[in-house]
Amino acid sequence: MSTRPEFARLKPVIAGAVLCTLLAACTGKQDAQQPAAKASADAPVLSVPLQRNGSWVVEAQDAQNKTHRVLLDTGASLSMFEPEGPLTAAPLTKAAEAAFLRQGALASPTDDGNLTAGVFGQAHKMALGLGPALRIQQWSLPAGTLVFRAKFGRLASADDQPFDAVIGIEHMRDLIWRADYATGRLTAYANAAPAHDWQQCTFMTLATGTSIPLIEFSFESESNYFAMDTGFDSDVKLPQELFENLENAKRFPHVQTTFTTDITNRVVPNPQGLLAGLAIGQKTLPRLKVNGGSADPLFGMGLLEKMDRFELDFRHYRFCFDLPATPKDSTLTPSHSLLERSGEHYEVIGLLPDGALAHSGVKAGDQIAMVDQTSVAKLDLDQVYALLGSGNTRQVTVQRGERTLVIDLKPN
Repeated sequence: MSTRPEFARLKPVIAGAVLCTLLAACTGKQDAQQPAAKASADAPVLSVPLQRNGSWVVEAQDAQNKTHRVLLDTGASLSMFEPEGPLTAAPLTKAAEAAFLRQGALASPTDDGNLTAGVFGQAHKMALGLGPALRIQQWSLPAGTLVFRAKFGRLASADDQPFDAVIGIEHMRDLIWRADYATGRLTAYANAAPAHDWQQCTFMTLATGTSIPLIEFSFESESNYFAMDTGFDSDVKLPQELFENLENAKRFPHVQTTFTTDITNRVVPNPQGLLAGLAIGQKTLPRLKVNGGSADPLFGMGLLEKMDRFELDFRHYRFCFDLPATPKDSTLTPSHSLLERSGEHYEVIGLLPDGALAHSGVKAGDQIAMVDQTSVAKLDLDQVYALLGSGNTRQVTVQRGERTLVIDLKPN
């Protein structure tokens, strides 16, 4: 019986970023698990540098040996390619659709090559396509796999560099993934990874309908399943009702409003607070930044980067990790704005009317060039938000059309 309704258990069925309502290939069906054998570790099929405050963006080669940047995203069911651009997916043909239906990769015929997918709790029609051949070091993705064809909109990596494709969990779960922030390497293994004796291992399941990894979190006497989304750059995101339950129960010392964009490019205001006491297995996590407004509970790179290392083992369906001796708590940085990298500037995409920028006359569409005397050209987004929210900033320099304006910031 639930004793704390503010964190009541939900069914482990996650809509994720994309709900594959017609895809038999995205059922979350787990392969039959054989008894663990004492196999020697494979050589990694992929090993790339890894740093905190960065998404899993790696270089891939296409069939013409051209290099592209691709995002590895456990929060996407199928891989995604643009319909036009440097790395594209071909449209889904009738012959290919018939083959996928025979193979069971599609559960039922599509609507002229499209399916209706749930994106952030809303129905959207998305085109299916045939992915190109890609090679990421020793990991090969064959041509002709079922993928989404969609424009990425404002999606970008955490270091503000664009990428040409999103590699989703249906491809990623072919491998065992190990992220080690202590050594600065992301590695992947085809069959067996080196043995380890880490602090915590817990069962990992796959979401029905998406195959996205689910990890059980606990909070006091209750537990809940959270989707792991390596394409999400913050700590934790909760459904609005669950966020409000925690807020009403006084679990957040302070709540502020922040901005996000969804896959349709809408600017969406979301509440944000700090939460202490979440745990995975027997390990209590540091204080985490929690956003509201998701379809289902999920956690992202902000939390994963607090760990020294972690592993996604799709052979044994387990998630293992080590925390540092003194894990770093998250903090809230008041921003009251949504910014996006635009060349050497940051474009103001959205503003809260009670924030310092809006109160001082900054407008959506302005291009921020300097904060006080500091150019933003070489600053990442978190650094810009930190400067704007420090309380010490006196002015910002913006480009508005052909004019350059120096705007004094007024206190709220």
